[in-house]
Amino acid sequence: MNRADRQLVEDLFADGHVQVLVPTATLAWGVNLPAHTVIIKGSQIYDPEKGAWTELSPVDVMQMLGRAGRPQYDSNGEGIIITGHNELRYYLSLMNQQLPIEIHFVSKLADKLNAEIVLGTVQNAREASNWLTYTYLYVRMLKEPALYGLEADVLTRDSKLEERRADLIHSAATILDKNGLIKYERRSGYFQVTDLGRIASYYYVTHGTISTYNELLKPTMGQLELFWLFSLSDEFKYVTVLRDEKMELAQLLDRVPVPVNVSVEEPSAKINVLLQAYISCLKLEGLSLTSNMVFITQNAGRLPRAIFELVLK
Repeated sequence: MNRADRQLVEDLFADGHVQVLVPTATLAWGVNLPAHTVIIKGSQIYDPEKGAWTELSPVDVMQMLGRAGRPQYDSNGEGIIITGHNELRYYLSLMNQQLPIEIHFVSKLADKLNAEIVLGTVQNAREASNWLTYTYLYVRMLKEPALYGLEADVLTRDSKLEERRADLIHSAATILDKNGLIKYERRSGYFQVTDLGRIASYYYVTHGTISTYNELLKPTMGQLELFWLFSLSDEFKYVTVLRDEKMELAQLLDRVPVPVNVSVEEPSAKINVLLQAYISCLKLEGLSLTSNMVFITQNAGRLPRAIFELVLK
């Protein structure tokens, strides 16, 4: 729907000329209109980053339902979720505010630490350990230590989790040092940033991706090899080939300009084909392939730029 048509529909609904508005899931996030009743029909969306259908996040659900019964427009409102029986308990807990917000910061700690080192916020392990106390991870570890792999009585002997924070920083710094993003002097605890670390930080590239690029880049690589290298990026590790995508991918494989010498069964072939399909303005039919293309092209600006910077170095 183009912008003019969308604005017309929104105005008609806001003025009461249209009683029922049925937007797509994507549009539902962008429509900021008050309503008396909000119905969420189907609670699963395709997450291209995970390569699977997942439940709507609590934040998304509350954002959608929050449009019902806004105080300045209505005295009350209704929210209805149509979902499977297996998810009933989950949404009941969500509506009763019984789901705590947990954090997955530990899995991203190495990349976050690298960004802080490049910025100059932290220069050694001691400063990095202190930096952790300003994160939500630290708050949750104090509140629920068992959820983060700590013993229940850890706070009685280490009330500020200094040992755990030091271990986390040491592990993250070791990973960065191994992949060449920093130089980590273990005896003194000091960090020294490298060109690889700067490139990873500037272009929001994971340490795994930078390591892959640095290992596989060759001086004489052509378009075929560069597309292949892009498809190996760690950012796409959850992209998979679904059964109902294979036929359309096989058709696209014959239409893209740069040949793909990998089986269509391989995720790297899918990533390669979808990037070329986007560049060539080829139309897709499948929902999951379209979602994957959006996800891949969102990364297609910064990842090739990171490769370019690596070549210059």
